[in-house]
Amino acid sequence: MILGLTGGYCSGKSSAAQILAADGWQVINVDKLGHLALQEKIDEVAALLGPEVKSGDGLPERKTIGKMVFKNPALMRQYEAIVHPHMNSLLEKAIRTSKADVCIDAAILYRLPAVNECNAVLEIRAPLLQRIRRAKQRDGTGLFSALARIHSQSRLWKMGNSLKVPRLVLHNGGNAEALEKCLKKLLSKLVN
Repeated sequence: MILGLTGGYCSGKSSAAQILAADGWQVINVDKLGHLALQEKIDEVAALLGPEVKSGDGLPERKTIGKMVFKNPALMRQYEAIVHPHMNSLLEKAIRTSKADVCIDAAILYRLPAVNECNAVLEIRAPLLQRIRRAKQRDGTGLFSALARIHSQSRLWKMGNSLKVPRLVLHNGGNAEALEKCLKKLLSKLVN
């Protein structure tokens, strides 16, 4: 089985991924694959953005890259055209070589070709105030920064409405135990 797992900033997606991993799922973290793809494509990215995006040891300066591309949509598209195909290739390989049920853990799941391979998608949601509180506790993020990050992801959730595979929504308004209980209940419906 291939399960897509997505959710907005501080909704509890990472906690759900940990629960799935503890239950024997192979969780493929697309964010980590994106970092690997960037590292492997850093020379092409540097050709696009300039040499300052590489550290002295040749590794990507992700904060520098982020500052450049997030404020320029055209540049972001060019950057993604370099990194995303490689990231998608790494994801496909990880799915193909898995010997267990797979969970694709990706905030940008709805933008990935692999979403069409999913048997179902689980979208984690949480109340706005709780997400802001989690952002402050976990990341030290202030109110306006948390709201900006939450807002920047809003277009992704609209993409989920056109999904052709079953989409389950888990409302994560409680603690870790409540999340685990709800998650296992939803998964039992998928497996049966």
